[in-house]
Order: sequence, then structure tokens, then C-alpha cells
Amino acid sequence: MAFIKVIIEKLKIKELFAIIFIASLIITVIPVKWANRIKIESLRNTYQTYITLCIIIIGAYYLSCLVGRIKDFVLGKIFNGKKVAINYMKKTMSPEEMKLLIETFYDANNNRFSSTGKIEFSDGRKAPLEMKYIIYRASQIGYADIFSYNLQPYALDFLNKNLKAGRIEISSNSFKYILK
Repeated sequence: MAFIKVIIEKLKIKELFAIIFIASLIITVIPVKWANRIKIESLRNTYQTYITLCIIIIGAYYLSCLVGRIKDFVLGKIFNGKKVAINYMKKTMSPEEMKLLIETFYDANNNRFSSTGKIEFSDGRKAPLEMKYIIYRASQIGYADIFSYNLQPYALDFLNKNLKAGRIEISSNSFKYILK
């Protein structure tokens, strides 16, 4: 029993479930001739109800995990952050939000958007940009009420592409943009 206890402590629950599931399947489907050879026929006949319950319960667990991953994959393809962000920037982003992006991420010396910047915690313009997967907080630790934020890589590419194409014009006091 001590040996089994050590094995259970070393293995994680998913690995343990996998071992029990596979062993239960093997015990259930092994032919009678082989079961007699390895001396598990009496074990199988005595505990078949419990072995079948193990297969059903653990199989249902793994099936629900599989269905959840398939659902996440399909929904990720349909409603992914990149599509949401680009669509939001093209169609509904306000001039105030664009101003925040320019103030925070635009590098005038190199005439391009950079991936990092600092935004005050109380600045409400950042909330829709976070919700639409355009920016994200880089760290939970900030200085006073200023936190570091990053542009998502696809938003950075999108903004720089529009800047180079001339669809974003930035002067010292103003800006114009038509994102496509």
C-alpha cells in the first residue's frame, strides 16, 4: 500500500485518471483466453461493475474536456481578438482613443508606433482599448498611478502599416486618420 501511495503522490490527477482509464479498458476488452493466461479473469469477473463505472466516469470527463477544447478552438477562430481589434479600430474607435494611442505609443523620432507605453490608471480612454484587445497591461505593478501597457502585436502592425500608407497623419498639435 505504501508503494501505491507514493505513486499517487508523485503523479498528477490527470495522469492517474489516464492510467486507470487505459487499465480499465484493457481489462474490459482483453479476450478471455489472454485474461486466463495472465490470471486476471477472476478479477475482471468480480470487479467488472466498478471497472465499467471507472471507464464511464473518466471517459465522460475526457469527453467533456475534448468538447471544451473543440468549442474553444472553433470560437477562437470565429471571435478571435485580432478580428475584434482590427474591426474596432477600422469602424468605431473614437478620436480620443486614437489620441491616447498616439500619445502613448507613437515614436516621433522614428515615425512609427512602438509596442510599449505608460498610461495613467484613471485615464478612461484605455478601457475600450483593453476590452477590444488592442492594448493590455504589461504589469500589475505601476509607479504611483501610472501603469505600463503594450500594444497587441497585430494592432502594432496594423497601426504602423496605416502610418506608412499615409492613412494616419500626425503633426505637432493634431492628427488625422482613416484606417483601412
